Amino acid sequence: MARLELDWKAHPSAREVVAALREAGHEAWLAGGCVRDLLLGLEPADYDVASSATVEEVRNVFRRTVPVKPELGVCMVLWGEDRIEVTTFRTEGPYLDGRRPSHVGPATAEQDVGRRDFTINGLLLDPSSGEVVDHVGGIADLRSRILRCIGDPEERFSEDHLRILRAIRFAVRFDLSIDPSTWAAMLRLSDRVDLLSGERIHEELEKMFRQGPFHRCLSLLLDSGVLGSLSPELARTLDSASIRDRLERWCRDRLPKVPGLWTAILGMPLCPWFETFHPGPAADVQPAQERFLERIRSSRAEIDAARLVWTRWPRLHDPLSPPSDLAPIFRDRHWPVLRAILETQVRAGLEPFPPIAELDRIRDRVPPSPPPLGNDFQLAGVPKGPLLGRAIREADRRILDEGAQPGAELVAEVAKSIMGGP
Repeated sequence: MARLELDWKAHPSAREVVAALREAGHEAWLAGGCVRDLLLGLEPADYDVASSATVEEVRNVFRRTVPVKPELGVCMVLWGEDRIEVTTFRTEGPYLDGRRPSHVGPATAEQDVGRRDFTINGLLLDPSSGEVVDHVGGIADLRSRILRCIGDPEERFSEDHLRILRAIRFAVRFDLSIDPSTWAAMLRLSDRVDLLSGERIHEELEKMFRQGPFHRCLSLLLDSGVLGSLSPELARTLDSASIRDRLERWCRDRLPKVPGLWTAILGMPLCPWFETFHPGPAADVQPAQERFLERIRSSRAEIDAARLVWTRWPRLHDPLSPPSDLAPIFRDRHWPVLRAILETQVRAGLEPFPPIAELDRIRDRVPPSPPPLGNDFQLAGVPKGPLLGRAIREADRRILDEGAQPGAELVAEVAKSIMGGP
């Protein structure tokens, strides 16, 4: 048994909700991830309560509640500014869809933790005394840095296939080794991940890459077979030792927290330029990359950022590129993603090194948009349509590459060249 010394002054809500349930005659404990985090000396993101009280009984105790999943016994208690999730102790019937139980039934506290996923998430805490109750061996596994399923691993992963991804996430987040029997079940059932919705996969992958080192996330996704179930083409490409080593070296350091970065990096091995690192003209997005983004239900911003990285990386390694060729890249709102990838490339020592200092110098001279000369060109006789677009682009080119100044003289010269006048 473990006992924690807890100071609830800053966050009293969880203890007060448990106390109110107990005063009403119900059994109640803090449960799950918050107990794990407290044992690890971390600040929990939220606090969950497990109780013998039913949803109706919880609503009788508290004035402000929101039923979340009443069919599963889950109710949200609004306590001050906080939201505390209260779940009724339960047993579960068979999982018929790889996501949720067909039915639930009453249970004791010990039976309730027995249906949870991993031992480190199966702990109960009395917030008043600090006593931690462990029915599943979670304390020993935390001390030994082991991730282990509660009960039969194959049964746990068959119940909810997302637990395979959660196993990887917890392993990388808390730097845990995965118990051999748990790992063996993940290998056998990794193809089940493909049965999950793209939204659930995306949410779990995003958390995973945000919480742990990219190279270990990649390694476990590959070695477990999960990545192969999501993108066979990407997994086959990473079967090449040199390509896998290159990507793992690229991501050896913790990545900067730039939105859209992880999706762009994960798809890079499918780029035509990746294996040989050959700079040159813009590349094309590959069909396998498009399929992968669609499969994991990437957001529009993530898709646009990934496409910018995959197509424009070769262009940024050409020191002779004129500023006008680089301007569309610098003006793209996802330029920070591409620049972050160039920085990680340099830190990893992967040649050819992009001229980041020179790129930054050029970017500082590039206005955020082409010159607003549309009306001036129309007054100079350039009609709306393709010719007007050409005139604005040509003016932009002369400003960026030749140092021309925007004004009447530039408008007249460009209009003359576009319209073919004397």
